[in-house]
Amino acid sequence: MKARELKVLQLISSGGYYGAENMLLNLCASQEEAGCRNSLLLFYNVHVPNVEFYERARRRGISVRMVHCRGRADWRAVRQIREYIAEDVIDVVHAHGYKADLYGYFAARGAEKPIVATCHNWVGGTAALGIYNRLDRMVLKRFNAVAAVSESVRQRLTDSGIAEEKIKVIANGIDVEAFERASALPELRGSAEKVIGVVARLDLQKGFEHLLAAVRELAASFTGLKVVIVGEGPDREAIEQMIERNGLQKTVVLAGQRTDMPNVYASIDMLVLPSLNEGLPMTLLEAMAASRPVIAARVGAIPRVIEDGKTGLLVNPADAAGLKDAMARLLTDAALSGQLAAQGHDSVALHYTAGAMARQYRAMYDDVLGRPLVATAKVQSFGDSNAGARRA
Repeated sequence: MKARELKVLQLISSGGYYGAENMLLNLCASQEEAGCRNSLLLFYNVHVPNVEFYERARRRGISVRMVHCRGRADWRAVRQIREYIAEDVIDVVHAHGYKADLYGYFAARGAEKPIVATCHNWVGGTAALGIYNRLDRMVLKRFNAVAAVSESVRQRLTDSGIAEEKIKVIANGIDVEAFERASALPELRGSAEKVIGVVARLDLQKGFEHLLAAVRELAASFTGLKVVIVGEGPDREAIEQMIERNGLQKTVVLAGQRTDMPNVYASIDMLVLPSLNEGLPMTLLEAMAASRPVIAARVGAIPRVIEDGKTGLLVNPADAAGLKDAMARLLTDAALSGQLAAQGHDSVALHYTAGAMARQYRAMYDDVLGRPLVATAKVQSFGDSNAGARRA
């Protein structure tokens, strides 16, 4: 018997197009076959407006709307989310990120709907972000279920006091076929003999300091080398200064944010991901799907995806010498590069498809709908949350 269609509200606050946004669009695009109809609701920050994710969702034919948020505790936004829940006859609310978790919780509580979350990663940052992360941990304890994208994220959730029985590890998934049929972009390769690709948010947590130190040593031995860094982020200026200090202005190109990622991967000879902290990076899966050999740091879920020497090469985080040696190895050993690319592709096609991810989330939704709602104890620290909850 075919399962009934479920209506799911996907809620996210986005400052650009990064891993969580990529995963969510893949989920929305693939869940129809799993019997889910998604409504995507995006926070619109009036102080820092960003509509890139909204436009990408529209281009992919996904139903998407915005909810205006005017401050750190905007209870009008909670009411608006609750109105959308009623209007779309939503069965389950699915939140992504601390802001969506907080607002989504109060909206779902008032609408008496179950709420689940995907925890993509928890990283360090400003003092304000640390406060939000603590609030996130508090509110996630009251969610019906939480998905972790990796075992390391699952462990952080349990260490924060979230009940183990609520947590399910669901790996990110991608549309493998989209990366199999792409063509290279001549403007990215230029006249370079070899192109090393880095696809990452411009954030120092991605290990750019160690990457650029490795490239500086590598460029002295390999002529015709080009490094293309694709992405945007808060530390662009700091990374530009690092490029200049290392004398790499002619070797390293900051290509900005791109919308044609399958073609980007088709344009590079390898992907390097030197992150200091990760969950399960979408860029890793995408490069493997595109049959590009990968070099990545041993952090987060990466060692579960990459079998060193078989589906990619692993290096220790913050190890510039190790990065340099791994890149030199692939630049000089075409047979190894081809072997890693082929076996990496086969691994992703078998274990990390968007369809498999969608089916696991459907099972999570069915599970929470089959259980009573979580008790709705109040969270004390979300702005003036007690008063706000009464007004909302």
